[in-house]
Amino acid sequence: MLSYFKRMRIRFFKQSRFSKYLLYAIGEIVLVVIGILIALQVNNWKEHSQLKIKEKVLLEEMVRNLNSDSGDLTYNIRENLGRIRSNQIILNALESKSILHDSLSYHFGNLLGNFQLTENTAAWENLKSVGFDLISDDVLRNKIAKLYATKYKYLENLEQRVDDSYQWGHMYPQILKNITIKKVWVSASPNDYEALQENREFKEVLKMNLSIRNFIQTRYEATNKDVHSLINQIEKHLETMN
Repeated sequence: MLSYFKRMRIRFFKQSRFSKYLLYAIGEIVLVVIGILIALQVNNWKEHSQLKIKEKVLLEEMVRNLNSDSGDLTYNIRENLGRIRSNQIILNALESKSILHDSLSYHFGNLLGNFQLTENTAAWENLKSVGFDLISDDVLRNKIAKLYATKYKYLENLEQRVDDSYQWGHMYPQILKNITIKKVWVSASPNDYEALQENREFKEVLKMNLSIRNFIQTRYEATNKDVHSLINQIEKHLETMN
């Protein structure tokens, strides 16, 4: 009987020792798993922080680019408005058959020419290379893409395929044939003012030029508003990131 209890005690101690070892091993495994999860969390946090820094740097560069674009658009708006005014003044003078005044010299010299937006796309190209998901705000991301990929492209096509083509294909031949330019965009005079008053082709070319100039003016103004709107939205987003 005594031997039986002794064997039972030994078995109990062995089982107890095994249980301790098992709990210890489980504890070690749990600690390792916790360590791995913490390391992954820290790594994810670091990656997230790095992405935020990249996003912030890129958006700050984009704001500078957009401010430069706005300056270019503002110049085009101002100068194109002057070109519209000169075309309208000359057309009115020809149609009303008014007397040739010295004041018309500037406007005859300012009939020809168009403008082009030289947009700064450095930040946009950088965003395309790193991926659009860098921008964490979905609405802002879509607005950026719409400006650069759609509105800028539309304006560029309008400037090059419509306006530039018309200036050199229609306006320039008429200027060359009917007007003597003394200084480009400063002064010019008609070769025969009375004949020019009766020149239907010249006046129709001016009318079409006015239509193009007025339309492109609305696009310059609308695009400039879009640029300012995007700048404001980016700046608000940057404030939330600080």
